[in-house]
Amino acid sequence: LDKGSKDGIEKKMAVVTSEGMVGRVIEVSISVSKVLLSTDHSSAIDVIVQRTRAKGILEGRVNQSCQLKYVSHADDVRMGDDIISSGLGGIFPKGLLLGRVSKIKKEGSGLFQYVEVTPSVDFAKLEEVFIVVGDKSSSEK
Repeated sequence: LDKGSKDGIEKKMAVVTSEGMVGRVIEVSISVSKVLLSTDHSSAIDVIVQRTRAKGILEGRVNQSCQLKYVSHADDVRMGDDIISSGLGGIFPKGLLLGRVSKIKKEGSGLFQYVEVTPSVDFAKLEEVFIVVGDKSSSEK
């Protein structure tokens, strides 16, 4: 991004668009910042299924999709369900859209089901983003 520490940008700030979450700031210099995309294979975000409140960790994959991991076999997850940020971890505000469930496999007797998520953001057409700046005064109290 073409904004850096001189613009008030810091590591771990959330990066979003009107379509949903893009990722988080991982490096900051004076006038440039680097963002880890939510689709990156090293990204892991605590999320919930909006309809049922089922919890999981959204991890990026190499094919620009994401996998919702650690979703119990018993949890109700359906095609098209919205996946939103849980707010846990203090980086991403609660309720930001990350994507929609596009594939589910409940095979076998394992503890977890396989859930694939298509991101809500079209990363190929990304032009402008917003960086979520936290309220400094509330953290000092």
